[in-house]
Amino acid sequence: MDHAPRHAAWDRRLLLASGALAVTASAWFFLVFALGAAIPALVSWLLMPCGAALAAGLCHRAGADPLLPGAARRFWRRMSLALAVLTATMVSHSYESVAAGVTTRVGLITGLLHAAFLLLLAWPLFGLPMAAGSRARRVTVGLDIGVIVAGAAIFCWHFVARHLFADTAAGDVSIVTSAGFLITGSIVVVGTAKVAVTGAGSLAGRSLTALGAALVAGGLGVALTPLLSDRPALDTTLLVVPVSGFLVALGAARRAGPRGAGPAARRQRHSPLLYLVAAATNALLIAVVVEDSADRIPVTVAAVILTALVVVRQLTALRENEHLLGRLDANFLELRHKEQRFRLLVQNSTDVVTITEPDGRIRYISPAVQRVLGLAPRPLVGTSIVHRVHPEDRATIAANVGHVISRPGNSATYQVRLAHADGTYRTLEIISVNLTDEPSVGGVVSNSRDVTETVQAHERLSYEATHDVLTGLANRALFAERLAASITPAGPGHRISIVLIDLDDFKTVNDTLGHAVGDGLLVAVAERMRAGIRPTDTIARLGGDEFAILFEGLGGAAVDRVLGRIAGALAVPVDIDGHLLAVRASFGVVDGRGGDDAGNLLRQADIAMYEAKERGEGGCQRYRPGTEARGAERSRLASALLAALTHDELVLHYQPVVTLPEGRLTGVEALVRWEHPTRGLLGPGEFIPGAEQTGLIVPLGRWVLRTACRQAAAWIAELGELAPGTMSVNASARQLREPGFAADVAAALTDSGLDPHRLTVEITESTAVGGGATQETLRALRTLGVRLSLDDFGTGASTLSLLANCPVDQIKLDRSFAPVPGPDLIAGAVLQLARAMGMEAVAEGVETPAQAAKLGALGYVRAQGFHFARPMPPEQLGTGIVTDGFSALAGSLAARP
Repeated sequence: MDHAPRHAAWDRRLLLASGALAVTASAWFFLVFALGAAIPALVSWLLMPCGAALAAGLCHRAGADPLLPGAARRFWRRMSLALAVLTATMVSHSYESVAAGVTTRVGLITGLLHAAFLLLLAWPLFGLPMAAGSRARRVTVGLDIGVIVAGAAIFCWHFVARHLFADTAAGDVSIVTSAGFLITGSIVVVGTAKVAVTGAGSLAGRSLTALGAALVAGGLGVALTPLLSDRPALDTTLLVVPVSGFLVALGAARRAGPRGAGPAARRQRHSPLLYLVAAATNALLIAVVVEDSADRIPVTVAAVILTALVVVRQLTALRENEHLLGRLDANFLELRHKEQRFRLLVQNSTDVVTITEPDGRIRYISPAVQRVLGLAPRPLVGTSIVHRVHPEDRATIAANVGHVISRPGNSATYQVRLAHADGTYRTLEIISVNLTDEPSVGGVVSNSRDVTETVQAHERLSYEATHDVLTGLANRALFAERLAASITPAGPGHRISIVLIDLDDFKTVNDTLGHAVGDGLLVAVAERMRAGIRPTDTIARLGGDEFAILFEGLGGAAVDRVLGRIAGALAVPVDIDGHLLAVRASFGVVDGRGGDDAGNLLRQADIAMYEAKERGEGGCQRYRPGTEARGAERSRLASALLAALTHDELVLHYQPVVTLPEGRLTGVEALVRWEHPTRGLLGPGEFIPGAEQTGLIVPLGRWVLRTACRQAAAWIAELGELAPGTMSVNASARQLREPGFAADVAAALTDSGLDPHRLTVEITESTAVGGGATQETLRALRTLGVRLSLDDFGTGASTLSLLANCPVDQIKLDRSFAPVPGPDLIAGAVLQLARAMGMEAVAEGVETPAQAAKLGALGYVRAQGFHFARPMPPEQLGTGIVTDGFSALAGSLAARP
């Protein structure tokens, strides 16, 4: 609850009581003075202490006002103390005078209390701040006080004091009364001069006026003392205390006022007082000289001193004015420089500065608008910029401008698009401030900065952070975000489907035709996929040749139909840089509902996609519970295979390559086996596919290569000419794409000491048609002197151009073309083709004596197969070489019909 109104009401009541008492006491005093004994003087003696008490009460309330500054509260507290002592003084004075028969009496107690009051009164008066900061100002204020005090003193001496002391010498007036008059007069004069000149900044101007009037009233009242020498029932305090008390109470009640405005105004208002005092003193001097008064000498001395003080004060003021003028000139010059600098900054700034009326009309616009919007500034003055705002941004600017103009001091920062002179839109960041209450501005100031490039860069970065740069599709992060948004808030009734798509044999396109063609194919695939789905569906490129589609509210057969259309669109050949390419893809589908785990759904779709891919024919595969087991089995196999490489669980078996018809051992092929700690000896079909998928084929192939080279070198050292002539090692496409494969071969040859011509690297036809790193690797191997063999010839992309361009030394007829009694055209044709191109031909997969005899009859001189020998450990093969078992077996077979 606010107590301020209640306090103000009490202040008004006390002030009215003090005023009524002052009027009553004054009227009663003058009635007693005029009518004498006909009016009892006792009433005046009773009213006098009450006036001092009321003034003390109001000063006490002012000293407790929390809204006043600390210095003002201290002043009023000290005044209340002084007035409280004055109240006690008047009570004592009234008691002594009434006890003496209503005759003025001043006893010892009253005198002491009066002296204490004068000292306490001087405390707040002389404690008023000088309000003069500089040394020159302090000197000026001191001279002003001195002039006023000196002038008042000479007048007081001429009109009152000299008569008072003359009466004192004659015995008419007591010495105590004369001393009291002098002390009171001195305090009054000095206090009045201090209040009048300094204009204390801690008090309100109205309070100072009332206090000055109270001091003057007190001084004039004391001056009336000689007139009451023949009226013992009257005392000047009977009039002075109620009137001065009311004026002090009035100053305390009017304590509130505009802060900071008082000192300067009072200094300016009282500046003529000095000259009036000097003029009055010189007039008095003329009067006493003309009258030949007895006090002409003191008056003359005082006039000379006062005139000298005025001259010194004027010189000091002139010097201060010169100093102030110098500072003013410097300030004006600095202000002019600042104004010029500000004008240059505004005119050359890239920001557009505008001052507008609250209704939006432009009062000023800086020249930067020419650079930002291509518009001349002058025609824009008096118009509104709103009509150049983009229609979509008009609500934004209306809301922000409405907030700014609603109240002075409001500000807002916002972005809008404004029309450029060339018809485009520029994005501007605007900071508007309402300065309508600032006289030097009187409007809304706006700083507009062109942030078009920044906004576009931010939008581009945001787009690139969520979209694939090549295809423009959503990227993995955005796909995951939309997937989470589709299932998190939805209920179980909300259906979704996730499809993961992998392009089959896309790596071959990159390797054979280059990455530029591969990128073009990806763009075409993205366009066809985008055309096959609904606008509400999300399609993303997750990386490489892997895509994903999110269908919301769709599942089952409906999704299958969409994927069928996409597969059909991808199968239509597309022309990429002159190459007609058709795409086959593998689709993994999983159906989900609101509340499902997004990561789990993606994992299931990935499992389904790999199931489709393992079939090798593309198409669509829907996730089936339990298929995780096969994926987990592949993962466990890969981990176990990595452990096998570390713990030396892998071994090599060697299958002989023999000559026909004599059966002499001419070479061996190294075939890897796994001595599994629990499953026993595993053939390559058990773990090579997993090694291909996981990338472990690279370190596995490196181990096979090094081990085979060391074994071939060991046989040469042990058996000499009986040792196998060549060592054949299979290399996968993944190995050949490794940049360091040729270096691995060179290191294996160097470490083992094997002649490079004794090493044959076998590659498949699909590997041979690869471009890029594969062809570079094959050329590097030929440079080393290593022989190359084309394995499984006839089952892949066998073409005459392949044999012409691929640098191989040997071709191996696939086991499916091994002749049986009857048709043998393909086997014979391959042999003739190899001879025509200067290559060796090896028939593999020979399993029967008839096949061996027929191949020999066709002209094959090298063969390999279970009929001659199965793959065997190196120790067993070495024993066969020593016993010449292969030669005996081949000879017996050749003798058969």
